[in-house]
Amino acid sequence: MKRIAKKITACFVSAFMLCAGTCAAFISASAANDAIQPRGEYHVYGDVNDDGKINIADAVLVSKAVGNFENLTGDTRLPVSYAVARPAVYFGEGNYIPQAADVNGDGYITSEDATMIQKYIVSLYNEAGRCGQVFYIN
Repeated sequence: MKRIAKKITACFVSAFMLCAGTCAAFISASAANDAIQPRGEYHVYGDVNDDGKINIADAVLVSKAVGNFENLTGDTRLPVSYAVARPAVYFGEGNYIPQAADVNGDGYITSEDATMIQKYIVSLYNEAGRCGQVFYIN
């Protein structure tokens, strides 16, 4: 009986070590593929895709990021720090500025931010939070 227990334990330990090594390699490889956030540059709140214009594409990107985060966690408030650390996970492949998506300044990217970007687009500036304001990434 002790031999069988030892063999079963050895199998579980081996499987765990194999899985841990494979998962660690996957995580480090995918982290290396994420875009590095540009430092020492000026950007504009609301211009998430950094194309120089605040338009509906930016609002769609914010909605997409919130949706992706909600699918992963069930929460509708994406912390800006999460989005900055892994922009490709939430926004997709491309050169995106997650900090520009937090137009209300609460530290989270939410559907409210997408709505504020839309209000900025239709010239409701007093309801658009920080949209259009310049900020600097250290």
